[in-house]
Amino acid sequence: MSKSRPKPLKGDLSGESDLDSTITPINAATDNSQGRIIESDSLSDFYLHEISGKHRRKKQHHHKTKAALDSDEEEYHNISNENIRDIYKELRVISEKLKLENKSLHEREQKLKERERMVSISSQNIQTIAQHEIKQKLQAVEERYKADIYRLETLLREKCKENKRLKDNFETLKQANDALKKEFECLQSQHEKLEKQAVTVQARLTNLQRKQEFDQRQKELDVAAVAMGNAVPKQQKPKEAEEKTKQRTQKTAACCFDVTGILLDWVSDAHLRCAVSDLPGKPLERFLSPEYLQEKIMKILPSAVDMLREFPGQNLKISLPCIQFIYWALTHVENCAGQQKSGLSSTLRRLGEELYRAKTVRFSELEKTPSEFNPPSPIKLDKSKDGIYFRSQNLHVRLLSSFIILKTLSQVDLLAHVFDVLRNDLKSDIAKELFLYYQATPVVLQYLKPVNKTFMGSAMDIFLQMSTDSPFLQPFLETCSNENWFRTVAMVLRAPSQDSKLLEKLSIILQKLSKFRCNRKYFDVYTIVGIIQELLRGCPTDQAFLGLNLKSILFNLTSGAAQ
Repeated sequence: MSKSRPKPLKGDLSGESDLDSTITPINAATDNSQGRIIESDSLSDFYLHEISGKHRRKKQHHHKTKAALDSDEEEYHNISNENIRDIYKELRVISEKLKLENKSLHEREQKLKERERMVSISSQNIQTIAQHEIKQKLQAVEERYKADIYRLETLLREKCKENKRLKDNFETLKQANDALKKEFECLQSQHEKLEKQAVTVQARLTNLQRKQEFDQRQKELDVAAVAMGNAVPKQQKPKEAEEKTKQRTQKTAACCFDVTGILLDWVSDAHLRCAVSDLPGKPLERFLSPEYLQEKIMKILPSAVDMLREFPGQNLKISLPCIQFIYWALTHVENCAGQQKSGLSSTLRRLGEELYRAKTVRFSELEKTPSEFNPPSPIKLDKSKDGIYFRSQNLHVRLLSSFIILKTLSQVDLLAHVFDVLRNDLKSDIAKELFLYYQATPVVLQYLKPVNKTFMGSAMDIFLQMSTDSPFLQPFLETCSNENWFRTVAMVLRAPSQDSKLLEKLSIILQKLSKFRCNRKYFDVYTIVGIIQELLRGCPTDQAFLGLNLKSILFNLTSGAAQ
């Protein structure tokens, strides 16, 4: 009779699911409190480890003794039931302990939540307080900012008022300054006019004095020629003639000595002393300064004019160097233009008159002393002074005298005669060479300005004569390639009334100057190109030559064929 197998109880090996279901809440409770209570976690791990160890050992033993299970089945069931009960008891104890731990953990969690709530409330209070303080500070900053803005706006308004007041004062001062400037210009122009009038009056006074002296001498000679008798003894004739000759000689010697002394002092001071000094070479800068040269020139020129009157004009060894010195001295004075030139106006006028010199009656020393045996004859002339300087047969002297006369005189009839002679002389190449050597282009250029309308045609004829084909054409065009020449040409082209013949002659020279690349800037600076275009548009059909030259000028300036 076989033994009936008892049914497994709850807690048997087959009831592992009940054990697992018992362990799972324990583990879940343990997980909820993980990281908070270290003692309960370690205790549950210890119990679970013991239980699982026992269970494994039981299971191993079950597998090993499976063959003998039938024989010892009853004994096995008894032992197993007892073990399960022990395990269940232990688990209940563990469960109660875990419940206690879980309860304590729940209480702690409640306390933590309460603390978190208090902390959040306190943080909200702190945030509210901070926001309130920030609002107060921000409001204070805004009020201070508005106060600063108001203060700065007030200052700005005051500054604007001050600036407006200063601007009004400046405008008032500017208007007053402009009025004073205009008044000063008027006074300056009146002063210049009065200076010119004074110079003119002085010149007229000098001329009247000379005329009076000449008339007085003529009257004395006429009276002496008509008078009869022994008015003058024979013994006095040689003595008076000797005194007159002596006075004239003394006057000539005084002029020569003055000029010679100044020149010797100049040469020895500026050249000889530097030549024998320890540092030979170029003269010192002081001797080349305009002030030093101007001082020497101002001392020599008045005496040089008196010397010209007494020189034998036919002697080129004396007259030509003197004229050359006077010409270069005048050129230097013009380059250093100022009040000093106005102080030389009387001297310059006498210089021009002396060089031009018409045929005048000059009595010899014997003719100036009337007597019954040798009565004066006003018909006789002193031929020694005729044919000198401007009227000289020497081209060099005549040309240089013409340049000096153009610099010094302003009488229309005399200047017209000088221009005629100069135009006739410049037909030769020698005269053209001298023209370039003495740099006479500026001398003639001053008469090309619209102010000197009378001599514009004569000056243009001279320039046209110099621009003809010759070996000196290129150097002459180079002397015209400067600002002064193009400025004067622009003034001529802008003149309201223009002579067609003058424009044709000027176009010939401009056509040749337009071939030089360096002259393009002058055409542009003085807007000559625009003026030429206007002239070309308004050029009539009967002036084909002028139109052709204007087109050639524009072509040279716009094309790349310029030299």
